[in-house]
Amino acid sequence: MKKSLNFIFILLTGLFLFITTGPAMGKTIELKLAHFMPAMHVQHVKAFVPFAKAVAKASNNEVKIKIYPGGTLGNPKTMVNSIRMGITDIGFILPSYVPGRFQRSSVFELPFLFNNAEHVTKVIYDVYDQYLAKDYKDFKVLWFLSAPLSQVHTTKAPLLTIADFKGIKIRGGNALESKAIKLLGGNPVGLPISELSIAMQKGVVDGCFTPYAALRSHKLIDVSKYITEFNFSGAMMCVLMNKAKWNSLPDKAKKAINSVATKEFGLKAARAFDEEDAENKAMAAAKGMKSYKLSDKDRAAIKIKFNSFYTDWVKKNASKFDSQKLLDAVMASAAK
Repeated sequence: MKKSLNFIFILLTGLFLFITTGPAMGKTIELKLAHFMPAMHVQHVKAFVPFAKAVAKASNNEVKIKIYPGGTLGNPKTMVNSIRMGITDIGFILPSYVPGRFQRSSVFELPFLFNNAEHVTKVIYDVYDQYLAKDYKDFKVLWFLSAPLSQVHTTKAPLLTIADFKGIKIRGGNALESKAIKLLGGNPVGLPISELSIAMQKGVVDGCFTPYAALRSHKLIDVSKYITEFNFSGAMMCVLMNKAKWNSLPDKAKKAINSVATKEFGLKAARAFDEEDAENKAMAAAKGMKSYKLSDKDRAAIKIKFNSFYTDWVKKNASKFDSQKLLDAVMASAAK
């Protein structure tokens, strides 16, 4: 009788342990995904939330991703460290905000190479394996994308020729845009984008470089009057994962994530930006805003003025990697 009771006790104990612990993939794996945009941002709504839902479905709810928007776990300058330190498992990155860290990727900041966000993203994927992978060896890459391209918005008059830029005060969003404004004869003004709407209303600046997509999000829709479709450059972006965390995941979890975080997903995220750009352009037109295109002659002349962007970039990076070869590859991919 005593032996029977001992056997039953051992059997029940084993059953209890199996139920409470179970096999490794029976446990729910929770991952943190952080970005610094508001929860109504197009990438939160059309990329991050769908990604989390798709991974949960692909893993039978064994991998759950919790999203932390609004910069709670990292801002554009600190997100890389947040990922590396494990503050977040997955993070949204703008390589241009981390100077020196993603040196090869800075080629995508150069102007007059692309047509829209999806075009930039296609080129990123086309050259990644051969030319960019070393930049990201410390991370698990989930997907790449790009922001829409910058146009020139003005309040007083459209900029139709190179001569129209002379003496105009224009807010540049980064160093390259400020350099472009100088090359065209304008006066670049440094200003946080959060202050741009009021600055344009008060005449502190006559215009700015920014995508159509910023018209609503930064309250420019009732301020900007004219838009010159410049297609200056986009902004390369990516979603990265802590490599140690990735390596610790069971194969089933990795398979679920990889089945969602594909090139096609990155292109879809870029298209979401382009679609938002188009929606803002239509809204601007409905409010009476005028859009203009540069003539082929003026665009060609501007591109000649911009030659220094390419030669300076190659010279600056030549000692670190074959910068000319990378630039040639990007230009060839963009052309095809």
